[in-house]
Amino acid sequence: MVETMAPNTTLPSSMNVLPAAHRLRIALVCSRLPLPMTRADQLTVAHLISYLAARGHSLDLFTLDTGEKPTPEQRAWLDQRCRQLLVFRQPMARCILGLIRAVAVGKPMQVGWFTNRAHIRAVQQAISLREYDVAYAYYIRSAEALRAVCPVDAEPDLGRPPTILGMQLSQSLNTRRLAKDSGRLRDKIIYAVEQGLVRRYEANIWRDFFRTVLISERDAEEIRLACRERSVPEISNYILSPHGVDTSRFRPRPDIDADPATLVFSGVMGTNTNIHAITWFAENCWPRIRAEIPGTHLLIVGRRPAREIVRLAAHDRAITVTGEVPDPAEDIARATVCINPMQIGAGMQNKLIEYMACGKAVVTTPVANEGIHAISGTHLLEAAGAEAFADAVVALLRNPEMRAALGKSAREYIQRYWTWEKLFSELESEMLAMASRGLAATA
Repeated sequence: MVETMAPNTTLPSSMNVLPAAHRLRIALVCSRLPLPMTRADQLTVAHLISYLAARGHSLDLFTLDTGEKPTPEQRAWLDQRCRQLLVFRQPMARCILGLIRAVAVGKPMQVGWFTNRAHIRAVQQAISLREYDVAYAYYIRSAEALRAVCPVDAEPDLGRPPTILGMQLSQSLNTRRLAKDSGRLRDKIIYAVEQGLVRRYEANIWRDFFRTVLISERDAEEIRLACRERSVPEISNYILSPHGVDTSRFRPRPDIDADPATLVFSGVMGTNTNIHAITWFAENCWPRIRAEIPGTHLLIVGRRPAREIVRLAAHDRAITVTGEVPDPAEDIARATVCINPMQIGAGMQNKLIEYMACGKAVVTTPVANEGIHAISGTHLLEAAGAEAFADAVVALLRNPEMRAALGKSAREYIQRYWTWEKLFSELESEMLAMASRGLAATA
C-alpha cells in the first residue's frame, strides 16, 4: 500500500544556548538552500545557522537555487537569521555544462554540477571587503568559491579570513562503495568515474584551507590513503564534527502507542543508498523474519520513494510505503523495532541517531554505525550479513525487556554525545580560536 502525505514544512530546532561573549562575522558558503530540509546537507547547514544565530554571530549565506523552493515561513526564518542571504539560480543546463567542464579538467562531477560563476564572484567580492572573521564552505561542492580567494599562505595584512572546509564524509569512500554495490550498471559506471576524480581532489583540496571538518576517523583514514597513493602530504588539519539530532523533536513518545510487530525504516527514499538498503533487506531478511513472526509489518517512511521501493508494497500487503509525511518522528514512535540495513555509503546516518533519540530498539549494519560508534548490545544491535540481521530483528520483536533496555540506553547516549548544541559548540570553539589568532596576527 502507498500513502501520499502532505509536504513537510518543518523548521530547524531552536538552540538552547546563551549568547557568545565574542561575536563572529561569518561567511557561510553552501551548494543549495538549506530549507526545506530534504537532504542531510540541508539539515546540517540549517541547524548550523540556527546555532550560530542563537549565539549572536553575524552570518552571510552564499548559496544556490537548485529549484527546490522554501515555503514563505522557511524563507522568513532564513532572512531573520542571516545578515545577508545571497541566492544564485542554478538551472539544470548550467549544472550539466559545469559537470562537463569539471570532468574535462579532472575535477569531480559533483563540484562541476554546483559550480556557479556568479556565486563564486559574489563570495570573492565579499571576502575582498575584509569584513569576515572566518569563512566556512560546506562540502567539497562549495570549495572552489573559497580556495582561491583565501589562500592559507596569505600574509596577515591581506585581511583574508581563515577558512574552513566542511568535507564531512569522505566522498572517496562513499563513491567507491556506491560503485561496488549499486544495482544499476549506469550508476556503477558513473560512480566509478567519480570515485577516481574525487579521490584525487580530496587528496589535495584540504591543503587550500586552514581547517577541514570530517565526520569520523574512518573518513580521515580514507583521505590519508588517497594522499599516500598520490605521494602528497597526508591530511593533517582536520577536526571531527559530525551531525547532530534534535532531541526535543526526536524523543520517546508515551502518547503514541507502538504498533505490534512493526519495523520502521526512514529516510529519503529516492537515494541510491536507501534504495539499496531496503531492497536488500526485503530480498534477504524479510522472508526469514515473516517466517518466524508472520504478523510483522514493515513501514517505509520517507519522501520520493523510488519505483523499486513502491513495487515492494505492491507485491506484499505487509509492507507500507508512506511517501512524504508531516513528521517522521511520529512514525518512528509507532515502531516496535527500527532498522538501518545500510550496505553502502560513508559518513554517518541521520536516521540512526533519530531512531536512538526516540528511545527505540535498533538493528543496524556496521556500515551504518561507522560514524556513530554506538556499542552493540548496549545502545543497539549491530549485525553484518542477512541471516544475522534477520535474527537480531526477530530477537528484539520477541523480547520487550531487551527493547526497553536498548531504547533507554540509546536515548541516553544521544543526549550525552549527539545533540546539535554539543557538536556545534566544538566547531564554534575552533572558529573562535582561528578568529582570535587572525586578530593577533594583524594587531
